[in-house]
Amino acid sequence: MKTQLSFIIVFITFIGYSQTFTNYTVADGVIPGVIYEIIQDTDGDIWCVGWTEPDTPGIGRFDGTEWTQFGTEDGPHSNTMVSSFQDSSGNYWFGCVPFFGDDGVSMFDGTTWIQFSTADGLAGSNVEDIIEDTDGNIWFATGGGASMFDGTTFTNYTIEDGLSSNALTGVIQTTNGDFWFSTADSGAIRFDGTTFTNITVEDGLASNELSRVFQDQNENIWFSSGFSDTGLTRFDGDSFTIFTTVDGLASNNIREIAEDNDGNVWFGGGFGASRFDGTDWLVLDQSDGLLSSGIRGIEADDEGNIWFGTFEGVSVLNAGSLSTEEENLTSFSIFPNPVQDQLTIQAPGASAVLKVNLYSILGELITSQENTTIVDMSTLSSGVYFAEILAINQQAQTIKIIKK
Repeated sequence: MKTQLSFIIVFITFIGYSQTFTNYTVADGVIPGVIYEIIQDTDGDIWCVGWTEPDTPGIGRFDGTEWTQFGTEDGPHSNTMVSSFQDSSGNYWFGCVPFFGDDGVSMFDGTTWIQFSTADGLAGSNVEDIIEDTDGNIWFATGGGASMFDGTTFTNYTIEDGLSSNALTGVIQTTNGDFWFSTADSGAIRFDGTTFTNITVEDGLASNELSRVFQDQNENIWFSSGFSDTGLTRFDGDSFTIFTTVDGLASNNIREIAEDNDGNVWFGGGFGASRFDGTDWLVLDQSDGLLSSGIRGIEADDEGNIWFGTFEGVSVLNAGSLSTEEENLTSFSIFPNPVQDQLTIQAPGASAVLKVNLYSILGELITSQENTTIVDMSTLSSGVYFAEILAINQQAQTIKIIKK
């Protein structure tokens, strides 16, 4: 397998109007603390998990009208939840972290709660991710290895069975039937049902400290480096491509990956949400309406809304609110990028440039020029800059620039 580093001319759109997001906080009934994962069930309800303290509820459900919280007094074995999943039988699974002595997962069939712990055969007490395979088995990525539950018995896979690490952070089954695991300390692991293959930075990963693994509808496999601040890796089955903030990510610390109904891939981390359509990147943060730029959960619902679990509650990007704005944007292009001396702006059709504001990566205004398509950057230091281009029709576009 070969490594391919990606350096892309990135177009970043900043949304310029309100009502893009609908936000829910503790005051609206959301569980307190960081929201770690969000899912939509077969009834259309939204479920989220998270935790702050051992005595505050760690599970929340939104039926479209109101939020309902579930704490240990309601049936779950723990209030410190970080993973959630609904299986094909309609059962809900919730995995915890053992910070307060909790252990394992809670299963909810809509009426009764059942706990499964290491005493029942689970490989580890902390459950970071949960999936169902094509045979109906439930898989758990834990800190003690992988567990497969067939409804009766746990089958565990650990270092002794061929895993390169027991510290698993994610699990998926790909379209060809293979299983992939992300680990906190030894890269990724592919399991074909017989053999475990370890994938590391030597093969092309951005980091061996991975927080999530995800397969998109184009069968690309994504790995997030949520613990090492090194960005994303995409594997297309042949080569690895690394993406960082230089390419358009909001942050190199990515903790969650999801895909929307249009095939866009979303990433959440420490500095907002990033959307990749296969070519261009879109960045959203608090200035656009997110409750917090710290994101741990992302879910696209059936109606096209994008739900974000943040440090301050739940933010919902309303369906269609981005596409309407983007369709009316004047699309400028720039060259060269990276640039050494002069940056040239090309406007489509009869569009004209009214003003160009050049900002540092910290948001400091460096220069502002009117009625020009040439920006002199020869005296600027090497680094990342943002050019805000204003057109005579009052539309604007912000483009990331790399100064050599």
